[in-house]
Amino acid sequence: MNTHCISDRGVRRRGQGVHRGSEGAPVPRAEAVYEERLHAVRSGLAAVSAAVHVLSTPSAVTGPTMRLQVGSLLIEELERLQRLVATTDPIPIAADDSLDLDEVLEAVVLSRNLVEQDIDWFPSGRRILGSRDVVVELLNILLVNAARHAPGAPVRIEVEPVGTMVRVSVIDGGPGVSEDLVHVLFERGVHSEGSTGQGIGLAMARDLAGSLGGTLDLDRTAGKGARFDLTLPAADLGGAA
Repeated sequence: MNTHCISDRGVRRRGQGVHRGSEGAPVPRAEAVYEERLHAVRSGLAAVSAAVHVLSTPSAVTGPTMRLQVGSLLIEELERLQRLVATTDPIPIAADDSLDLDEVLEAVVLSRNLVEQDIDWFPSGRRILGSRDVVVELLNILLVNAARHAPGAPVRIEVEPVGTMVRVSVIDGGPGVSEDLVHVLFERGVHSEGSTGQGIGLAMARDLAGSLGGTLDLDRTAGKGARFDLTLPAADLGGAA
């Protein structure tokens, strides 16, 4: 992650019903919801654009299987975007859906591969409880964050059970997170100097994880690079799908 000095603007205060904007002024909840929805739509549009480009470039598709996978991704992302813009309410949460984590990860990793982000991961056979749309958005935020702050660095995803939860770790080989950023990393509007982000993604991701009964934290013991640990409720305590 970019280790330059950070902005101290945009602190989000939990539990107060308001957010802090770029000049420290309160941001109404309705405006915050709009910003978060716009953030999610932008990530979806990036995946759609990449998929359309690949499908329209014959040399980019290596065979019928790849074409089918990209076509399915395109449909999934368009349907997700339709659900996002169908209401002005906050991103809907459905915490009781049983999801095949491997299927979700495969789709998200493919979408990131289409924008030339290489990610290592292996199927785990785990199932989680949550909303597919929300889990996709969570993973997108973490992977885009890695691409933005550790461009070109290797990225991997690790999955393991932790009691009644499943931990999904997104780990990059970049410069890591500076000490002056650690304590405000998940606050709304805070970002490193020179960052092209708005300081919304990680704050939004932590809220979404909490809404599913999970957590999102930075592992400060990871050594080189940045490691974000997302934990979500396991759908089956036995572990195997």
